[in-house]
Amino acid sequence: MRSFLILMRVQLHALACSLMPHKRRFSTALTVLAGIALVGLAALYLVLLGITLISFGLEAAIPAFAVALSALAGVIFTFLKANGTLFGLADFDLVMSLPVPRRTVVASRVTALYASATLMGAIASVPLWAVYLVFASFSPWAVVCAVLSVLLAPAIPTALATFLAFGVSALASRFRHANLVYIVISLIAFTAIIVVLYGYSFSAGEGDAEQLAGGLAAISGLLNLGWPPASWMGSAVVEGSVLGLGAFTATSIAIPALALEIMQRNYLAINAALTARVRARALTAGELRARTERAGSPFKALVLKEYRTLLGIPSYAFNCLFGYLFMLVIAVALSVIGLKEILLSGAVDGVEIGAAEYDAIAGFAVNLLPWFFVFCAIMCPSAACSISIEGKSSWICATAPLPLRTILGAKLASNAIPVAATIAVSALVLFASGQVDALGAACVLVTGFGGFFLMVNIGLSSDVRKPNFSWTTPNDVVKRGFPIMIVVLGGMVLAFGGGALSFVISLNLGVVAGIAWNLGVGIVGSVAGWLIFRHTCRVATSYLTR
Repeated sequence: MRSFLILMRVQLHALACSLMPHKRRFSTALTVLAGIALVGLAALYLVLLGITLISFGLEAAIPAFAVALSALAGVIFTFLKANGTLFGLADFDLVMSLPVPRRTVVASRVTALYASATLMGAIASVPLWAVYLVFASFSPWAVVCAVLSVLLAPAIPTALATFLAFGVSALASRFRHANLVYIVISLIAFTAIIVVLYGYSFSAGEGDAEQLAGGLAAISGLLNLGWPPASWMGSAVVEGSVLGLGAFTATSIAIPALALEIMQRNYLAINAALTARVRARALTAGELRARTERAGSPFKALVLKEYRTLLGIPSYAFNCLFGYLFMLVIAVALSVIGLKEILLSGAVDGVEIGAAEYDAIAGFAVNLLPWFFVFCAIMCPSAACSISIEGKSSWICATAPLPLRTILGAKLASNAIPVAATIAVSALVLFASGQVDALGAACVLVTGFGGFFLMVNIGLSSDVRKPNFSWTTPNDVVKRGFPIMIVVLGGMVLAFGGGALSFVISLNLGVVAGIAWNLGVGIVGSVAGWLIFRHTCRVATSYLTR
């Protein structure tokens, strides 16, 4: 037991460090504040959802929603963290050589995943349970059911998600470019989840109050049908069914225990399967010469090198590629559904307007669109940590017979070009579908790229001045690095602050003034970003001297 507790503590500490900067009190404080703000925002949204259900007489559906959301949070967290925590370990030989039984090693890692998934699930379910207990029915039995739900709801999803993550990793490992395949499969899966969730949200919120109630009731029925533990907990809370609570508790303990036993018995085979990758065929002299000719110039070769680095490190890709997907999803969703229809449907919490009211504020709403793309663009800051991510290989670029401006320019271009292209495609989609006019599309492109270009150059400058080459895992740079944190937090302030000012200016001075503000911020951001880049190239003479 003592060995188990020590190993579990190490795993929990590692998982906590993957989400928290270290060695910088200021960074830690900002991360904690950002986390509190996000948790508060999520809690507010879920409380509104619970109140909405009660207002339509659907309080009996709240337990099912709470269980399902807790399960979803557990699946997402486990899927992201299982590869690297439970299998695919960088120090697998060292871990397995410990004088500890294999069952203890596996159990400590699974328990750490379960504890973390439970915390994520609690964030998603506690607000709904609080609404139910306060406004629907408060009793000792309901409190016991709520506590068991918070503790056990993520158990089955966590167990299943570990095998799902292994299956995706095993499938990807059979391809020549295993990391790329794993990244693509994961991004597609999470994009599908987002589309389905927002599709349900829109379909439930479309129409009048009666249709909204019908949509929520339909979603509740689907949850009960598709996820039996949600139905069991619902019957236990609403009907007082001891059998339902017993079924929920028994399956939530038995299935994870069975999964743990299967995992520990096949642990060596599972990790061996992930390492049995298809070996890349050595390039012939002609193929090597052709690849060199395609590079064309040192600058182009460095840009391609940055892309290979990004796609070769899954955690690096996950943290820097979702923004591209979100921009395209937003553009396509607005084009298919329409901005007016989304706002009129009530799918956006806190926004309840009629057709006449929308016509009066249509210009204001369109002026806010560019700031959504600013927010999404800052989620693609691969250049901000592109110096530190080189790690022990930084001497290669540092000693290359090239100006530092060329090296840094390639890192910036590898990030700026795809972001600009994605925003441009999104703007064209919105323009072609009639959601914005030519000036609105220009605002989306100029403002979105300008805000991104400013923040990513601030991050790149910070990374050049104080690079971290001593990292042990990419997460030290990608998730806990100061440059990334500056870009993300500063970009959020810019996006929300700029959007709020755009709305105020449009409201008081007119839509044209709001458009001018958006374009002005985008142009100033682009110019300021370029000036910061030039200054960075002047003051930073080499990686190794900073």
